[in-house]
Amino acid sequence: MTSILRRDDDRLPSSDRMIAFTDAAVAIALTLLVLPLVDIVPEAARAGEPAKAVITNNLAPIGSFLLSFAVIARFWTAHHRLFGFEHRLTRALVQLNLLWVLTIAVLPFPTEMIASFNTRMFVVPFYLAVLLVCSASLTTMTVMMRRTAVADGNDDGVPESFVVGSLASTTTIVIALVVVLAIPSVGPWAFFILLADAVIEPLIRRLRGDRVARRDASA
Repeated sequence: MTSILRRDDDRLPSSDRMIAFTDAAVAIALTLLVLPLVDIVPEAARAGEPAKAVITNNLAPIGSFLLSFAVIARFWTAHHRLFGFEHRLTRALVQLNLLWVLTIAVLPFPTEMIASFNTRMFVVPFYLAVLLVCSASLTTMTVMMRRTAVADGNDDGVPESFVVGSLASTTTIVIALVVVLAIPSVGPWAFFILLADAVIEPLIRRLRGDRVARRDASA
């Protein structure tokens, strides 16, 4: 059985290769975000519009670009920090990372929808749903890497504080999605809920602490 597990691990990519692939996918997604804005310039020039009209007449696509750039940058920063800790790759971890990359690659699609359609009824919930899958996959990786580090006795693995922060980030997205589904008129204002991590973290920390305490007591 041990030899089979070892052979399975040998089929996994190296951590450096997986991270390089992930970084490349993020860079491509960021490039795709800006392409619709680039297309606006020649269209405005052909229509004889003044240069400033490229900005003033396209605040929605510019705003959606900045929003998604900030979101991807935030997720990439968290991913970069996560894999900066000592870790051991597993098949499940590689598959979850591919799911995370998929959500990053998809994000330019709802970004363009926000710039082009009514954002209240479908587009904002769809955008938040993509973010939820992205954040949930990253959080699941965080928890798995934390458990692996604890099982291996690795003191340089993912710390508990990082797990709490990741869980708080995912929780805020869940709250934002519930709010916009319950009150569609909130629309894009729901994105401001994503800034409430600092409010959620103490609650997550307390819940995690209570759970660990109960587990230690039962052990």
